[in-house]
Amino acid sequence: MNKRKALAAFGALILAIVSTLALVRYVKGAEDRAVAGEELVDVLVAKSDIKAGTAAADLADQVQIIAIPAKVQPSDSITSFKQIEGLIASVDLKKNEQLLASRFINPGSFQGARSESVLVSKDANEVTIRLAPERALGGQLRPGDTVTVVVSFEPFDNEILGPDGSVKALPKSPSTSHVLLNQVSVVRVQFPENANTSGKEKNGIGVAPTEDVLVTLAVDQPSLERAIFAAEYGKIWLSYEPSEAIASANKRVTRANVYEPTPPLLKPAESTPAVSASNDSPTSGKSAPDTAASGR
Repeated sequence: MNKRKALAAFGALILAIVSTLALVRYVKGAEDRAVAGEELVDVLVAKSDIKAGTAAADLADQVQIIAIPAKVQPSDSITSFKQIEGLIASVDLKKNEQLLASRFINPGSFQGARSESVLVSKDANEVTIRLAPERALGGQLRPGDTVTVVVSFEPFDNEILGPDGSVKALPKSPSTSHVLLNQVSVVRVQFPENANTSGKEKNGIGVAPTEDVLVTLAVDQPSLERAIFAAEYGKIWLSYEPSEAIASANKRVTRANVYEPTPPLLKPAESTPAVSASNDSPTSGKSAPDTAASGR
């Protein structure tokens, strides 16, 4: 009786193996039939995770060539190492990720966030905001850049809380634009997968990304609150601001004063980057100079 049960179990095992092999063969055949007659192209795919900053010359053992249907090939896919000769990866690449030309840059342009060249000071706060490309320098921001943060608000109801807890209504605010923060360090810039971020130019005309970009900034704590409020209830613009940029005595710009003369220039904005080679450096993202005038 036991021998008969053993034979039955062995037969069931053999049947399961045969069925599995038949299923695998059927699926493989279905895949082959699906691509039959389609044009195939060879592309480079990561065999393992690749760190940002890795030179293309060092990728031979970390990538493989696979064939994919031409109709699903991204416009900037890499089909040969010659396309990225002399370049380095600008971002971390994941295993099985297809290599794209937009993710490789010249070594001189690379500043990897949280690498030895770009570290956030220990007292800095990091905050990420989502922006349309035109509000983030056309998508051309890079880790290590410093920016001016400008915020615009549409009219909204004002009110104050009195000593007795009562709420007193104030006149409605006008539409305003104002420089909120100066010399803010960019820590990271993230685009959606397959977004065109190459920025290649032809006759001075660049190719612009069309999807939103995530920009991570390093700021002090008071500036963190202001940046989050601006992102929640207003609209933010980032302007590239080199360390030698000249700051002015800003006042809130409204429809009533937008045509007034520009305020006098002040001394160059003081740079206290929160992104540097040392974790002991001070924090940037300080509030912009402001006048008492509200422009109402």
